Amino acid sequence: MVSSQDLHPSAGARFVCEREPGEPLRYRASVYVAGGATVTAALSWDAAGQATLAPTPEDEWVASELLKLARVLKHSGQARLVRWRG
Repeated sequence: MVSSQDLHPSAGARFVCEREPGEPLRYRASVYVAGGATVTAALSWDAAGQATLAPTPEDEWVASELLKLARVLKHSGQARLVRWRG
């Protein structure tokens, strides 16, 4: 049986960001890329309020899309965000 956590799109990617408990605001990001690759990164904000990824994804498109989603997460603080892109 296939878990929805393991679904990879046929094009683009599925971005899943889950808030980690505590402060400061921090998310665990999992990106399920077409072709079967999975990219993971921690998403947080520095003292100046700029979003940071650790480690920075090698795929520049994935990194760029995560940073776009960071704006939504910073303002909403929601527990979980799932977005399909591409």
